[in-house]
Amino acid sequence: SSRALRRPTLRRSRASPAHRGALLTPDMLVYGKDVSCLDGAAECLGGVGVALSSRWQRGPSNASLAGGCKLDAAVGRAGPPGAKANGSSGDHYLTGSADVQGADMSKVVPMIVRSAARSKRWDSLKVVFVLVGLPARGKSFISMRMQAFLSWIGVETKVFNVGQHRRQMEARDQDAQYFDVNNAAAKSSREALAFEVLDSLMQWLDARPQGAAIFDATNSSVERRRRVQERILEKDPQSLVIFVESFCNDSEVVEANIRMKLAKSPDYAGVAYEEARADFLARIENYERAYETLDDSGRTEDNLSYIKMINLSSHLVAHRVYGLVATSLLPYLMALHISARPVWLVRVGEAEPQQGGEAPSPRHNADRALSERGEVYATRLAAHFAQLPECRNARVLVCSHRRALEMASLIDHEGRRTSVRPFLNPMDRGAYEGVRRQDFAEKTEREFQESFARDPINTRFPGGESYSDFVRRVLPVLVEVEQQVEPVIVIAALSTLQLLSCYFETTDVREACDYDFPEHTAVEWRAGGGSFARPGV
Repeated sequence: SSRALRRPTLRRSRASPAHRGALLTPDMLVYGKDVSCLDGAAECLGGVGVALSSRWQRGPSNASLAGGCKLDAAVGRAGPPGAKANGSSGDHYLTGSADVQGADMSKVVPMIVRSAARSKRWDSLKVVFVLVGLPARGKSFISMRMQAFLSWIGVETKVFNVGQHRRQMEARDQDAQYFDVNNAAAKSSREALAFEVLDSLMQWLDARPQGAAIFDATNSSVERRRRVQERILEKDPQSLVIFVESFCNDSEVVEANIRMKLAKSPDYAGVAYEEARADFLARIENYERAYETLDDSGRTEDNLSYIKMINLSSHLVAHRVYGLVATSLLPYLMALHISARPVWLVRVGEAEPQQGGEAPSPRHNADRALSERGEVYATRLAAHFAQLPECRNARVLVCSHRRALEMASLIDHEGRRTSVRPFLNPMDRGAYEGVRRQDFAEKTEREFQESFARDPINTRFPGGESYSDFVRRVLPVLVEVEQQVEPVIVIAALSTLQLLSCYFETTDVREACDYDFPEHTAVEWRAGGGSFARPGV
């Protein structure tokens, strides 16, 4: 029977590991090995998938497409394993069928099949993120947030900003005329300065066994991006290069970015607002004359790996993006927005005394009620939030411990704004539960001490978690916090708040166990541009 071809959501094909496809956008539809071909509309061929653009007309299988062909006729024949097409090394495509008549084959997006060579590249320990976009599109905002996130998950990360280097090294005036595409001397100078920064980036990356570097510049033409990728791979062929474009056509978002830029940019320090605005708009116009967005049609830049963010996180396209970047960074980028709101980290109150004087087991500790002192703290904290107008509709995220739930009920009496997140439960230190960092020498095995000293992120506590495990567990809650446009109150135990604090401070997660977060403390973080700050600190 004929059934309507449904529009796909953002998903990844379920192909075999050797032939797994790219991350899909709603504008791509993929069929491949082990994938149930949607609505019987295509044939699965030899583990190689075919991607059909959903720009064709919606209708039953075998219905006529926009190009006048039948959907089932759009399936071609796959070449033998290892075959190459269109000059793409290591990429396998389905060729178009000669029986397709009247179809615009430019609308067929080739399914990229990951070769062994490409899979090795995606296991690379060194990654360069190359920003792309016009001025006032949030590139520096994205760079700073990416740095905070990647550092938090344990990847040493540094941002290399071309604008900062330009201001330090360029002696000539840097008004709008400096960015005119017809100003040959200034253009040559800007290009030279940009590649000086890129070389510094590669030197920094070369001095480390692993890491992520962020090249923050406009990189607004196909030719510039080609040269940047060539320079990186020339110096380190094993590095992974991912372009991240911030494309924005929402006038309100652009206007907000312009205001933020004029308020913070050293280029306009001491310049009257209207004068600064006029010059900056002229600068943007100069860039627009030569701007070429990343081509997602599959024609000119199909060989690049890129993430395209449209109006920040309103719409996101990922092309040739796999591995950790796909599973961790993409969900994070999709959560970003520029709304200012406070995030409160609240440590659970003191527990009632343990009878018998023995240290409670982790399970029993989770079920202990607030002590009298803890109840006083929780009551005063709830009264404080009630007095803050912006916190009256705050989302409350709590771990599943009894004390946290008791505190949440005082803040949100009806429980409508409260969500229990077991991912926020304390780190599981297994056999060393309750052992403080300063006591490791006396109370832990020597083998564990040596391993923890070498690699504190990946060393797993006996019978428990490593910090890497802990980060992966808490990560979905961090993404949820970033998604919120309303204030957020997070109530959790010490180890979880230490971990989250490293993100908000852009501190290496290795410092988590030493982060000072006293009992009966609530800390406010407030977004300000690309970073968070503690008001009054």
